[in-house]
Amino acid sequence: MHKIGLDVGYGNTKIITGSKRICFPSLAKPGEKINMDKILSAAGDYVSTINDKTWYIGHMAAKESRFAIRAFDDAERFNNPAFQAMLATALAVSTNGESEVMLVTGLPLSSYRTSQEEFQKFLTGFSARVEIGGEEKHIRVQQAFVFPQAAGVFFNPNYKSSSDISAGDLVTIMDIGYRTTDVATFEYTGEKYELMLEHSFTADTGMVTAFRALAAKMAGDNKMFAVSLESAEREFLNGNGYKEISETISRETVDSIAEAYKLNGPSKERRTHIIAAGGGSIALKKTLTKQFPGIVFLEDAQFANAIGFYDLSKRLDINIVG
Repeated sequence: MHKIGLDVGYGNTKIITGSKRICFPSLAKPGEKINMDKILSAAGDYVSTINDKTWYIGHMAAKESRFAIRAFDDAERFNNPAFQAMLATALAVSTNGESEVMLVTGLPLSSYRTSQEEFQKFLTGFSARVEIGGEEKHIRVQQAFVFPQAAGVFFNPNYKSSSDISAGDLVTIMDIGYRTTDVATFEYTGEKYELMLEHSFTADTGMVTAFRALAAKMAGDNKMFAVSLESAEREFLNGNGYKEISETISRETVDSIAEAYKLNGPSKERRTHIIAAGGGSIALKKTLTKQFPGIVFLEDAQFANAIGFYDLSKRLDINIVG
């Protein structure tokens, strides 16, 4: 059976298998079959015909329409056709000749408590006939497992438990994504980690918060009605023209995360080790280090959960309670 670790985030979909590592924007738009050789130019460009309906996925969706769908606003996002199209595409591009799949994935804490069981049922048995680049595949999820998204870090072989963690200590995973930040706190019992739901939460602050702020500034400076989030993202991550304002926005974004942590996280009386993951932890690393002294940054942060989910069968040492 083909095993897949999948992290479908608001910003990007990350996939890990034994031989593949794939990342594409979590965007979808209904489309039509076209001559792909003329327009597909980069990894993450997909024209997927799924059960006879064609979708533009990833970079292709962004190229074709500013109104491409990020299918994550629904409480039950798996019922959204755009989400199902992204899922089918992710499964198809990550398999070779295999058709039967074991899928391990996660849900944000905000929806895990209410949707985990139903999402897992939806995934188990999910099947699709997918054609990409003239190659048709029939994929089916035979087994599916859904965990709190940030818990993927604990399954990740890159995560090394600190030697100074003692029984009774807490470990908080701060998973900074595109739209939100998941904060999951675990208590170490001396033998295993147990999720503490009372100190775990989703903060409505992510990298898009920073990109929107910078886009507004860029539009004002250039007397434009609007600047795309994609342009603001490129400038924030790689540009020099707005370096000072980007640093200010970084501080404001981290301050917002810190305030949510202060209100909902564990008290200062508990010894807590903070681990940063997610693509946002890379972009905000300098500011996070100042705000959270001693914070540890996970290697390969953007793929942290996908890697962990793929490695789950070898590292199933967490007891999810609550």
